[in-house]
Amino acid sequence: MAYINQPFDLRMIMSDLDQRLRKLETAQRLTAPNVDFDTSTPTNPRIGDMYYDTDATLLKYWNGTAFIEIADNNLSPTIIITNPVLKTTNNNIVYTGTPVTVEGERVGKMLTAYAEILGTTVTNWGTGQIYFTLPVGFPTFEHDVVAPGYISDGGNTYTIFGILAKGSSDMYLWSPTSNGGSDIVDHNSPTVLDATSKLVLNGVAIIA
Repeated sequence: MAYINQPFDLRMIMSDLDQRLRKLETAQRLTAPNVDFDTSTPTNPRIGDMYYDTDATLLKYWNGTAFIEIADNNLSPTIIITNPVLKTTNNNIVYTGTPVTVEGERVGKMLTAYAEILGTTVTNWGTGQIYFTLPVGFPTFEHDVVAPGYISDGGNTYTIFGILAKGSSDMYLWSPTSNGGSDIVDHNSPTVLDATSKLVLNGVAIIA
């Protein structure tokens, strides 16, 4: 009981505080180099190399084939926009420009995507099942991907869906039938397509 009312030893307190501050000053820090990927993407990176992209304001690392963004709770990863090639199984669709646009957002191994096909520049929808081919470098997926969607045409809406087989880059379009089955989407099924038609698909998939 003799020490209960003794004053604090300030020398011990200050010494302990000094030691803690010195440890902080000499601690090893992981600081990613600041790089503007819009103007000077790093060349010859090694697997695991990490950078802070000052253009996207996100951390990125090199996985051996591409720079992958590290998700931030306060920021969404950059939305990637690409233009797949629109086709039919009879290879006779005619258009100018890029009628298909896909917007994708990747977080880790999960990719959320939105696809839109506009008939504005399609002069002939051809015959056979409509599909589109994703560009080289677009991720492949661990499982078959089923993307629900719709056709907006003449003020009416028709349900469709796309199927992308595991490991494939071709998304084929289908429409449900009244008996629970499905039929292909082509130039006149489930509706006659024209320059005012818009086809939309949305999906989430796991990257291989």
